[in-house]
Amino acid sequence: MIVVIKVAHNDDGEGAFTIFSTQQLFGHDCVPLDVTGIQKFAVLWEGQPDTRVIELIEQSIILNLLSPVKLLNASKGMLVVVYDDVLVGESFELFHLGWEEIAAGVMYDDWTVLLIKDVAAGLGFDGGRIFRKFVRDILDDNEIGIFEFTPKMFLFNDDWTPEKVFGPPTDEEPEAEPEQLRDGPDLFDEDLDSWRETANGSKPIP
Repeated sequence: MIVVIKVAHNDDGEGAFTIFSTQQLFGHDCVPLDVTGIQKFAVLWEGQPDTRVIELIEQSIILNLLSPVKLLNASKGMLVVVYDDVLVGESFELFHLGWEEIAAGVMYDDWTVLLIKDVAAGLGFDGGRIFRKFVRDILDDNEIGIFEFTPKMFLFNDDWTPEKVFGPPTDEEPEAEPEQLRDGPDLFDEDLDSWRETANGSKPIP
């Protein structure tokens, strides 16, 4: 299952991107994890979102090819895949071939694939104008990658803090009883003695 956790763009509507979250059984190097993790990755859109990218993501999940992915961007017949630079060797070759096959099968089109390491994204001339302009900020300013699951990852976690549920903490101590009242005569005892005197018709024994 893929969950949308953030959508953003600039004041001109450019640089729109979505951050998705899904469970992940594999690491950035395509090696199985010891425990199930949570992967967060971004899709940088160009103009109106091309929902065919979502279909490609679903295919990559089935083929176990999503875990190295940090960001995807589709533009003019090309799919840019930003991946974690720990992926090398044979695993990288299989990753490359797999994404070429996925992109070539996009509905009603045939996309080529451009793979870019996350550490190099936005620093050269690869990708389109929107990609070069916004990719670096998206990668640097957001939590993207594979993480161990914690309860704080709950999307609405900030709405359920103790302060919002029970109100702000009160550190004030209850006011101490005034010394004069504490050391003075107990008026309740005097009233009780008066009541006994009235009820019994006699005065209280001193």
